[in-house]
Amino acid sequence: MRIHRSGIVLSRLVFASALFLISHLGISSAPFRQGLIDRLGRSGYLAAYSIVAVITLGFMILSYADRPVSPYLWLPSPAHWWSTYVLVGLSFILAVGAFSTKNPTSVGQEGELGADPRGAMCITRHPFQWAVVLWAVGHMTSNGDVASLIFFGTFGLVSAFGTSLIDRRIAGEQDSVWPIFAARTSNIPFVAIATGRATLRWKDLWLPTLLGLAVFAAVFVGHGWITGIGLR
Repeated sequence: MRIHRSGIVLSRLVFASALFLISHLGISSAPFRQGLIDRLGRSGYLAAYSIVAVITLGFMILSYADRPVSPYLWLPSPAHWWSTYVLVGLSFILAVGAFSTKNPTSVGQEGELGADPRGAMCITRHPFQWAVVLWAVGHMTSNGDVASLIFFGTFGLVSAFGTSLIDRRIAGEQDSVWPIFAARTSNIPFVAIATGRATLRWKDLWLPTLLGLAVFAAVFVGHGWITGIGLR
């Protein structure tokens, strides 16, 4: 009976994760997105997208919270935990950086495509999406069980594939200015800097770095209260 229930609960997590991934990437894909905007208007589309996102995210979180003990692909060690701390710390820095500078790839900020890339935008034109990828990989590293790999891996996949969908959408909507912006930035982190197309200035990044680390420290201390799982 326990094995049977475990299989059902894990299958529900797989279904919830697939629903979250497909709905996010499907609704935001260019043809489907434009069709919804034509029918609902931009505000209606954003409202519908937000409702679907909240429902599917909630379903996924509840399914993960009810997860059974699942097989481990690797047993977490102190090295895995420290890797997670580094990756998640960097993810908070990128996430704060995404909201502390002009971010033309964010909803409603497409009009800033002509602005010079600053701060985290020099690292990647999708700082928040890559922050989620780092966060997801970090949590996969320190867990190692199948249920956690499905749960956190879904967030990573949605964010990683989402960067390309965002690029395609903005390129289609802002075809006159997008090539200029794309030439000065990169999707993959640090590629624009490595190829000389962007210059990272510490004066633009020191505050997001401090704030990101402060948020990370707060989450680290409160992780047990937030999730019920204390950190080592």
